Amino acid sequence: MTNDLRDPAGKAGTGPPAPAAAAKEQTAGKPTASRGFVRDAMGVVTSRVAVRAAQFVSTLIMARLLGPAGRGLVSALTVPQQLSVNIAEMGMRQSTAFHLGRDIFPLHRLQPTLLTMVPIASIIAMVLSIGYFEFAHIAEGDWTLRLLAVAPIPLLLCASYASGVFLGRQRIGEFRKTSWRPAFATLLLVVILVGWAGAGVKGALIATVGGGIVSSVYALYLLGSESPLRLGFDREVASRLQRRGLSYAAALVILTLNYRVMILLLARESTLAEVGLYAQAMAIAELVWEIPTVLGSLLLSRGVNARDSLVFSRKVLLLARFSFVAAVLLSVGIGLAAEFLFPLLYGARFANSADICVALLPGIVAFIVFKVLNTDMAGRGKPWASMLIMLPVLVLNVVLGWLLIDRYGAIGAAFASSVGYLVATVGYVLLYSRLTGIPLREMLLPQPGDLTMAVKALPGPAKRIAQRLGAGRER
Repeated sequence: MTNDLRDPAGKAGTGPPAPAAAAKEQTAGKPTASRGFVRDAMGVVTSRVAVRAAQFVSTLIMARLLGPAGRGLVSALTVPQQLSVNIAEMGMRQSTAFHLGRDIFPLHRLQPTLLTMVPIASIIAMVLSIGYFEFAHIAEGDWTLRLLAVAPIPLLLCASYASGVFLGRQRIGEFRKTSWRPAFATLLLVVILVGWAGAGVKGALIATVGGGIVSSVYALYLLGSESPLRLGFDREVASRLQRRGLSYAAALVILTLNYRVMILLLARESTLAEVGLYAQAMAIAELVWEIPTVLGSLLLSRGVNARDSLVFSRKVLLLARFSFVAAVLLSVGIGLAAEFLFPLLYGARFANSADICVALLPGIVAFIVFKVLNTDMAGRGKPWASMLIMLPVLVLNVVLGWLLIDRYGAIGAAFASSVGYLVATVGYVLLYSRLTGIPLREMLLPQPGDLTMAVKALPGPAKRIAQRLGAGRER
């Protein structure tokens, strides 16, 4: 790996940047006091809401125009793609964030190796996806659909690797920009290709490719503003990234399998219509997860940069308690409205998705706690913690899913998934308490300082209002 540096005699040389330049590079991405957690959090929330709104409208259009079978085929083609990307990514996003956040490697050493690994990982992911299509007989004989399904893989990997740089350097603004633009590009193409041109499933897949192009091109543009883009290979960097990344990758793959294993089982053992009904129910039920997910990447970015893990963990627990209460309230609303919501939004053909959604909600709500606590463990560099729980839960999900899908179809898959989420949450809470040394009572029950910490986290005007209200009650 070479750099265009010059020695005192004015001759081009090779080697790392000068100490002053390296220090400047390492501190360039760190947030200042004026760019605190709340400002970043508000930006992430706004971006995430925009992404979910765009995705919601996209799935609504597809459900209305493609029906349960067409919607199921889209899911059967894209879910293996997502799983393959997670496997082939090898945890590089989280590993990159960890090594940059802890100042183990400077960006000028990491970036060339990351870019070189993208095509290698892409080939692995494409082979895995096509292998599953053959195994499950998805779009059998239609290689146009299969190739369109795997085409976004290198684009997604490129954007994912770049986002690890932004998280590690706490460039949350750049991270947000790489998320909402692709979602809106995909929505625009869905409207044009599926809604206006009537291109069906093929149009939906082309829209996904278009969103991937926007994501990767913009991510590379932003990455180039951080450090000049170039290919290279640093053996030490690759080795360290892979060692750390493999644990992140294994944890992420197992988690994603638990999220999507029912889609895979339904695609293999049931009909595409059942896959479509389940996928649409899952899309609504998982809206509850937006409560912690909107801050998940920010928590990871802050966690890998945290110098006092115990103090940070107590803040994470506060978020977990508030998120759980909010999730319960939101899920009650979704459960009561489900019977009317699905036919209203997606048409009468999706009426059966209402019961599937209600069956998913108990596990979805409980898993909120798991998701928040797991982000803290990932920030500590302990992604393996989730594997201790989720690997046996995956086995439980597969066994229960196989038994219940054969007998009850999509509603059986929902019950199996909900049970798995509940078991995983209980197990992870016990493990988290053991790993951090924080007692279960302190983790689960409201603490005296919760309200004070929540008020401190509010933006300026809201904080002043809350403090005045508190002072009035004391009087």
